[in-house]
Amino acid sequence: MADHLSEEEQIEAFKRWWAENGLQMIAAVVLIVGGYFGWQFWQDRQQTQIEQASDLYVEMIDIVSSQTDGGRLTLEKEVAIGKLADQLKAEFSGSGYAQFAALLKAKLAVDNKELDLAAAELQWAMDSDPTPETERLVRLRLARVEAARGNLDSALQMVQGIDSAEMKSAYEEAKGDFYLQQGNTAAAYTAYESALAANQSSDTMISNILQLKISQVKPAETTIETPETDSQEGDSQ
Repeated sequence: MADHLSEEEQIEAFKRWWAENGLQMIAAVVLIVGGYFGWQFWQDRQQTQIEQASDLYVEMIDIVSSQTDGGRLTLEKEVAIGKLADQLKAEFSGSGYAQFAALLKAKLAVDNKELDLAAAELQWAMDSDPTPETERLVRLRLARVEAARGNLDSALQMVQGIDSAEMKSAYEEAKGDFYLQQGNTAAAYTAYESALAANQSSDTMISNILQLKISQVKPAETTIETPETDSQEGDSQ
């Protein structure tokens, strides 16, 4: 008996195997190839969206940068920025560019004392699944806007119990400001002291401002007066 099948037998065996498994093999190949091209299409589409979102955001920054005299943006430029921000939020809501567009729009709203609009933009950014770093920035700005709207309890709640990481100093300073607005100078002093201790900025102005705030709420030093003893107790005798 031969150790190997003859050529004709091998062909017949292959035909039987193909009849039983050919369709499954074709389907598997189609799925693999289709999955690869589908993945490539998705990646290309994602890259295209990122580039489009980037272009819109750069256009916004260019408008802001065009104000070279350091003054306020013209109404026309603010409207243009608002439209670009809204487009980013509508078409690329899952991107970081859309979140930072909302931050920029919120800043302009604060400059115009439109605090309700600023809060709405910041809340949108908070709800759009930002990275932890972006979330900490947005949360702090929203807390300050809430404080400016008179919602001090809400503002304090937003900055308490948070892992503020590299923004600890800024968070502690905000707590101090909110406590001071509530008239709680003791808590404000503690928060400002914590902010100064956590400050890692090379900008001396930041530490100078914190030291000034500390001096304004520092508890007065109490001195214990000891009664004077009459050195000449016997003089009255």
